[in-house]
Amino acid sequence: MKDIQETIKPILIKYGVKKASIFGSYANSTFDSNSDVDILFEPPKKMGISYIELKHELEDTLKKKVDLLSFNGINKYLKKSILDSQRPIL
Repeated sequence: MKDIQETIKPILIKYGVKKASIFGSYANSTFDSNSDVDILFEPPKKMGISYIELKHELEDTLKKKVDLLSFNGINKYLKKSILDSQRPIL
């Protein structure tokens, strides 16, 4: 997971992301070769189409599917679990 954090940190900074964490299987070390990378982030204001560009750049760099979830978009039923398992990147 440390490798992923170090790899994606400059990409997140490039897109103006100020706060980000990994959660899910990579945060819990339960991932396998088919696992996607779950990233919780605080998008900059007026991110717009850059969201898609960020997602594609992360996927191209990691060679894995990436799920991006904003802190404001967390499902209320999963919020505690996600926040408890997150591992900060930024």
